[in-house]
Amino acid sequence: MRPLRIATAVALSAAVLALPASVAAAPAMPHVTITLASHYYNPNPIYVAGGVPVRLIFQNRAGKTHDFTAPEFFRSARLLAGSAPGGEVELRKGQSAVVVLVPTRGTYKVHCGQPFHTMLGMTARIVVS
Repeated sequence: MRPLRIATAVALSAAVLALPASVAAAPAMPHVTITLASHYYNPNPIYVAGGVPVRLIFQNRAGKTHDFTAPEFFRSARLLAGSAPGGEVELRKGQSAVVVLVPTRGTYKVHCGQPFHTMLGMTARIVVS
C-alpha cells in the first residue's frame, strides 16, 4: 500500500471510531417472538407499534401443526418480507417463520384454524397502538 492510502485508511478508521454509538449503528428493528403451542399463543395479547416496521418471529413449539390466522391484521398491514397467504401463517411441528411488516393501528383477532383449536382456546389479540 502507498503511504497516502495508509494515512487515508487510518484517518477514516479514527473518524468512524470517534462517532457516537447512536450515529455509528442503526437501531435494531423491533421484533416480537410469537410462540404457537398446544393450545395457546404467547404472548397474548401481542403489542406492536402502529406505523413502525416490526419483525414477527413465529415459532411452533408443539408436536402438531398450528397456524396464526389474522386476516384483518395482515390485510391492513404493509408486508415488507415473508408471507401470510389468506391472512395466515401456518407452521408444522417445530417450524419457524418470519414476517416483517408495518402494522396499522387497531385491535385484531387471532385464532388457529386447525380443527377444534379455537374451541380449545387457541385465540389471541393483536393490539397496535
